[in-house]
Amino acid sequence: MTDASGPRLSLPRVLAFSSLSVPLAGVGLPLAVYLAPLYANEVGLGLELTGFLFMVLRFWDILTDPVMGFVVDRYRSPWGRVRHWIVLSVPILGLATYFIYMPERGAGPGYFVVWMLLFYVGFTLLQTARSAWVPAIATDYDDRSRFFTWAEVLSIISMLALLAVPAILAAAGVEVDRFGQVEVMGWALLISLPIVAFLACTFVPDKPMRGDKGEAAKFDLKAMIAALRNRFLGVVLSMELLVGTAVAITASNYLFVAEYVFGLSDSMSSVVLMIFFSTAVAALPFWLKFSARTEKNTAFLCAVIMGMSSYVIYYLAGRLGGGFWALLIGALVNGAAFSAPVVIARSMAADVVEYQAAKTGENRAGIYYSLLTSAYKIGSSLAFGVGYFVLGRVAGFRPGAENSPEALHGLLLVFCVLPVILYGLAALVASRYTLTRAMQRDISKSLDPRGPEMLD
Repeated sequence: MTDASGPRLSLPRVLAFSSLSVPLAGVGLPLAVYLAPLYANEVGLGLELTGFLFMVLRFWDILTDPVMGFVVDRYRSPWGRVRHWIVLSVPILGLATYFIYMPERGAGPGYFVVWMLLFYVGFTLLQTARSAWVPAIATDYDDRSRFFTWAEVLSIISMLALLAVPAILAAAGVEVDRFGQVEVMGWALLISLPIVAFLACTFVPDKPMRGDKGEAAKFDLKAMIAALRNRFLGVVLSMELLVGTAVAITASNYLFVAEYVFGLSDSMSSVVLMIFFSTAVAALPFWLKFSARTEKNTAFLCAVIMGMSSYVIYYLAGRLGGGFWALLIGALVNGAAFSAPVVIARSMAADVVEYQAAKTGENRAGIYYSLLTSAYKIGSSLAFGVGYFVLGRVAGFRPGAENSPEALHGLLLVFCVLPVILYGLAALVASRYTLTRAMQRDISKSLDPRGPEMLD
């Protein structure tokens, strides 16, 4: 077997890799928190149509994910396995970002569909290539958690900066509407894209993974079927699906809940979000240490149970009158548990990739992570499509209009009850994951008995 994963990367190189999370952060929660309400309300598409279009486009994006995974695994270059794909993603994602984050008032469904399709192509290419890089450059069970932890830290810091835009503009005395706020976010992404691509491609090695015999370069549908049959990957995919749905329900309804249930302005809502994400960053080292001292699925289970408790706080606080401090208390608990499930699940997927490479000689990281991304996107699609439909048609909630107490209660129920159910199911699934630290250690030794070294 090829023994070329190389020594363990030093922190500066890990940070160079993790910088790719900066533009990806703008496609996550800011898209759900600000872009979805912008197109639904200010642009004028309406709540149900916006939710439907997001759902349809996400499902289309899901269909392209496995194709991207195959492409990343198959077509390599003198630069390595993934560098060229990261470079290619920059102009695609950059062009689409310009039009998506800077729409005209009254832009129609056609405008939204065309640019979101291109937006998701660039995003998927960048995300799949970045994730497929990890199994080759992270050398052991806990080192993978280190990579995804730092990637999540930079992602959260970037989201903090983007979500702070309304509060910063308000503090500076600059009065801009929702269009102006989102435009500032778009320019931040456009500027960061080429910079982080340069850092990652310059300072991070791109070599074959240990155990990879190059078989993944062959385009073969059997690999997809084998991936879906992998019992470890199946558990991780289910965890990603459930967590993705819960996170998207929270994100897509946060501004509505903050404004209509808790009575907060845009700037105060952004302050709560900033504190939420600051808490998430501060809590990540704890989850990393807890995972290192136990097992990854144990840490995942504890994190989602903690997340469930935060929605009980949100519900009780909303029913008792709301307000800034009431929302903040729920956000502190929710923030402490927010990032751990995503980081841990993706670290577990890297272990599964190595397990598969040791058994078959094939590094199918592109396919595995494209399936993982698809699972997360399915959850996001259901949250937007079904969630906004229930919100508008069943609960009777209408943004920008006078809503009855029953409609506001329905909004709060969608925001709180659905994530509790989903996190509970994710905890149940995580308890069935059996790829332990001891198993991974044996796999790693079979691939390279010398163990990891440090690369300065």
